[in-house]
Amino acid sequence: MSITVLVVDDSAFMRQLIKKILETDPEIKVVGVASNGEDALKKVDFYNPQVITLDLEMPQMDGLTCLKRLMMEDPRPVVIISSWAKEGAEETLKALELGAVDFITKPGITSPEDFWELKDEIIQKVKNASLAHPERANVITQKKSSTQIIKVRKAASAHLKTNNPKVVCIGASTGGPRALQYILTHLPADFPLPILIAQHMPEDFIGIFAARLNNLVPIEIKVAEEGDLLVPGRVLIAPSALQTSLVKKGNEVQIKLTKESTIYRPSIDHLFFSVGKVFKGDAISVLLTGMGADGAKGLKELRSLGARTIAEAEETCVIYGMPRVAVEMEAVEYIYPLDRIPGLLCSLVNQGTISS
Repeated sequence: MSITVLVVDDSAFMRQLIKKILETDPEIKVVGVASNGEDALKKVDFYNPQVITLDLEMPQMDGLTCLKRLMMEDPRPVVIISSWAKEGAEETLKALELGAVDFITKPGITSPEDFWELKDEIIQKVKNASLAHPERANVITQKKSSTQIIKVRKAASAHLKTNNPKVVCIGASTGGPRALQYILTHLPADFPLPILIAQHMPEDFIGIFAARLNNLVPIEIKVAEEGDLLVPGRVLIAPSALQTSLVKKGNEVQIKLTKESTIYRPSIDHLFFSVGKVFKGDAISVLLTGMGADGAKGLKELRSLGARTIAEAEETCVIYGMPRVAVEMEAVEYIYPLDRIPGLLCSLVNQGTISS
């Protein structure tokens, strides 16, 4: 069965080009095209597409306005394809916060041949988006989660568990920007531990992402740099195109950046393994929404060392990929919906155990 797609772009040339590219894959069928946000909303009702590709800069109704309406009225996966996505990085991140699943930039496109170079990326991101559930993000804003809160069976190494966590590390991918914003804005200003984050994101966007969060959260947030110290109440976000590790020097723990080549840079697994080497079981680790399996092995290692491990519940995951793999590997101690994770973090920090 084909993945049905609506292509939205104010350029007739781009609409047809994106349509041609997508339909080179036999698993994708473009059911319609739209020239602006207003047109798109009407055609969503008519064609009921599984996925929408959306330009940001359009007349009459721009992409962000269209996206906001769509997510309120009829949520479905949206992939941003816009030349403005790179130049207007803040608008792109706003689109992710509003519920877009992913984005593709098309800067400097001067010919069809240039755009055809993005063919594989466009097709793969549309296919990935077809597996997403953006409506789950609305659970935390429209009503309280109804999902059960699960404490899974104890790890074999439960005797190693500590009541003295010294760091929180969080990994996220697709759907992560919105989830991370929720967690960080619901932590107290005096949260007592350093927080490390690995979020899959292109290099040109990670700094703007950190700056946006820093304006929303009462604790310091910055992109990690070589030699940065882990300080209570500071959030360090792993930079893109590099791997983030930790090194202990005396009583201090510092950031170490390397260019080790793996599928993901930053790699959540790489960060989690490094946290385990330095802090052993004195850590709390969280794996949020995302495609694939990055972070699951690292979470498993942390749990074996006695660290507390948390996975986002399927009910609120935009894509229940990484957490699902971690649960299947028995790497997870707590399975919580997103809206309950900030409270769990505070509970584990303050008591070393979950509040009933």
